Amino acid sequence: MPVKTPFPWFGGKSRAAGLIWSRIGSDIGNYCEPFFGSGAVWLGRPASYDGWAVGNDLDGNVCNFWRSVERFPAETAEAADYPVNECDLHARHLWLVTNLPKLSGRLMADPEYCEPRTAGWWAWGACQWIGGGWCSGSGPWIAEPDEDGIAVLKIGNAGRGVNRQLPHVGNAGCGVNRKLPHMGDAGRGVNRQRRQWLIAWFDELRDALRNIRMCCGEWQRVVSPLTLTRNGVCGVVLDPPYSQTDAVYAHDSSTVAHDVRQWCVDNGDNPLLRIALCGHDGEHNELAAIGWTAERWDSHGGYQGKDDRERIWFSPHCLKDDQSLFAFGADAEDVITNGEVGK
Repeated sequence: MPVKTPFPWFGGKSRAAGLIWSRIGSDIGNYCEPFFGSGAVWLGRPASYDGWAVGNDLDGNVCNFWRSVERFPAETAEAADYPVNECDLHARHLWLVTNLPKLSGRLMADPEYCEPRTAGWWAWGACQWIGGGWCSGSGPWIAEPDEDGIAVLKIGNAGRGVNRQLPHVGNAGCGVNRKLPHMGDAGRGVNRQRRQWLIAWFDELRDALRNIRMCCGEWQRVVSPLTLTRNGVCGVVLDPPYSQTDAVYAHDSSTVAHDVRQWCVDNGDNPLLRIALCGHDGEHNELAAIGWTAERWDSHGGYQGKDDRERIWFSPHCLKDDQSLFAFGADAEDVITNGEVGK
């Protein structure tokens, strides 16, 4: 079973991973995911895949989280292990937004740089945040010193700020704040059990990241055709911000979906590329005219609720045989019929 991502993610593809891998295949020599996000497709890869891989995300906090888990899983888990607290949520949120430009610059300059504490705080906060826009910097609240020189939260007119809202207070919890499972060792204390459970979880994530190189920057940097195909056939999974849901992302995404679609038009006929492009129904339908096929998949609730508009477009050189679908971990209730995934 694939290890789960420890934070919620808008548009995560954990339930679509089996479908995607059944079409790009585990026989590829390369794998590229320019919009890595929660990494659900990579984490859901078949055990038989051992090729080269690269992940990328423009959001420095995303890249920093995965680098930190890969290099310092215990430290990242310890920073993420913190109770729900509204004051700390706002204070850390503002600190993360303010720190992001410096963090992104260091991540781009040094391929080994990471900040485990920052990564843990970011994942912890994402689990409490309701809806999208976590660490987008688009809110009005900022920190300014008062007459005693102490920073206080107040409304500002310019600069990068945060939105102020109540943390998620549901009983079920999510991500690193989810309920601790029974550990079977009553004598060791709840807090110690929880910390060991989290560290074990992050150790699993580290192991799942062994063979992937994590980049931070614009998506175009990692999709050069010559680079993608240097080890033979390459699977490219493109999950750009959907054009209908720009407000939930941390960066301006108004033209990204269009630009990604144009890249698909320009490169879809390359026999060494098996491309999967994610979007909503109708968003990329013009690809059908040049041999692409669309599959429907059901998010079954997901982070933002059930959405039957989800589609994945596959390039002409993707695998057509669907017999390996269940071998790649798709839900047993899902089958492919008439070019669509349904029940």
